[in-house]
Amino acid sequence: MKFLTSEKNALKLSHPERRLFVASRMKRLRENSGLSQRDVAEKLHISQSTYCRMERGETEPSAVQLATLSGLYDHSVLWLLGLPSFIVFAEQSTK
Repeated sequence: MKFLTSEKNALKLSHPERRLFVASRMKRLRENSGLSQRDVAEKLHISQSTYCRMERGETEPSAVQLATLSGLYDHSVLWLLGLPSFIVFAEQSTK
C-alpha cells in the first residue's frame, strides 16, 4: 500500500504513541489557525491548563471535544485521530 508511506499510520501506533500523535495534530491545527490555548479551551468549555495537558498528550480529548475541534478547524475527526488519508478522503466524499 504505497499511498500510506507519505503519512504516518496511527493505526499501527501503540496507545501512548497515538495519544501523542493526536496531541501533535491538535497543536498544529491550533497554531495554524492563530488561536491561543485559552481560545480553544473556551470553545471546549475547559480550562487552559486542561487543554495544555491535551496538547502535551497527558490527557485525551473526549469524543465531543474532538467533534468540536473538527468543526472549529474544518478538519475531519478521522484526520485528527490519525487515520490514513484514503479513509479520511472517502469519508469526506460521502457528505
